[in-house]
Amino acid sequence: MISIMKKIRHIIENIATVVLLFAVRSMPYRWAVALGGAIGGLIWRFGIRRKISRHNLELCLPEFEGKKADKLLAESYRNFCRSMVEFALLPKIKGGTLEFVGFDGLDKILDMTGSGQGMLLVTGHFGSWELLGAALSEAGLPLDFLVGEQTNHTVDDLINGIRSEMGIGIIHMGVAARGIIKSIRSGRAVAMLSDQDAGKSSTIIDFFGHPAATPGGIGAFAIKLRCPIAIGAIVREGKSTSHRVDIQIYLPDYDSLPEDKDRAIREITQEYTTYLENYIRENPEMYFWPHRRFKSTLGY
Repeated sequence: MISIMKKIRHIIENIATVVLLFAVRSMPYRWAVALGGAIGGLIWRFGIRRKISRHNLELCLPEFEGKKADKLLAESYRNFCRSMVEFALLPKIKGGTLEFVGFDGLDKILDMTGSGQGMLLVTGHFGSWELLGAALSEAGLPLDFLVGEQTNHTVDDLINGIRSEMGIGIIHMGVAARGIIKSIRSGRAVAMLSDQDAGKSSTIIDFFGHPAATPGGIGAFAIKLRCPIAIGAIVREGKSTSHRVDIQIYLPDYDSLPEDKDRAIREITQEYTTYLENYIRENPEMYFWPHRRFKSTLGY
C-alpha cells in the first residue's frame, strides 16, 4: 500500500511539475518571476512552515519582531519562489544569464581555476542560488555541483538536466569522495550548500550564537586537498530580476590547523559559516528561513 501511494504521489508530482514548467516558460521572463513572488506571498499567508520560520528568525535576529518580522519573512517566501521560477527558466535564458547577474570578486577565482587551481565553492539557501551556479558556469568557471537524490527520480532527472544544460557538472552523493577529489585536482570548482541541519553526528559550530549541526565534508575535503574555499552569495536587487554576487576567498592556514582532525574541520566549518552568517545579516530577506536549522541541537 505504501509503495502504491508513493507511486501515485510521484505521478501527481510529475504532472504538476510539467504543468507548472509549461505555464512559466510560456510567459515573458519578468512576468513569470513576478508570478513566483505572488505565489510565495500566498504560501506565507497559508501559514506553511510559518511557525518554524518565525522561531528561526527570533533565534537568529531577535531585533525583528511582530509585524516587522512577518514582513521580512513574507519577502523571504516571495524571494524563494521567484528563485525557483528563475531556476525553471534557466534554459530559456541560456547564454544570457550574465544580463541578470553582476559579479564582485569573480576575476580572482577565474584566474585561480585558469591556472589549474581547483577549489570548493560554498553558499547557502540564500537568494537565487541555482541562478548563481548557472551564471558562474556561463562566466567561464569550470563548475560541478554536489547533489543529493530526490525520491522522485523523474523530478530528480529534470532538476539535474537543467543544471547539465547550463554547463554544470553533477557529482552524486554516492560517489562524492571520488568525484570531488577528481574534480578539484583537475582544476574545477565544486559547489555545495552548507546551511542545513546535518544530524547529531555532524560538526557542531556556532550559527547566530546558537549551536548548529553542520556538514563537515567541506572541511574534510579542504584539509585533504589543501585547496581554497570560495564563499559566495547572490542578492536580488529589490523585486527585480537583477542580481549582484559577492565572492570571497578563504584560504585556511593548513599548517597552523589543530592536529586533531575533528577540531580542524570544526575550525574551517566555523570560518566559512561566519561568512554566510554575515551575508544573511546584511540581507535577511534573501535567506530561506523555513529550514529546521537547529533540529539536532535545539530540537526544532
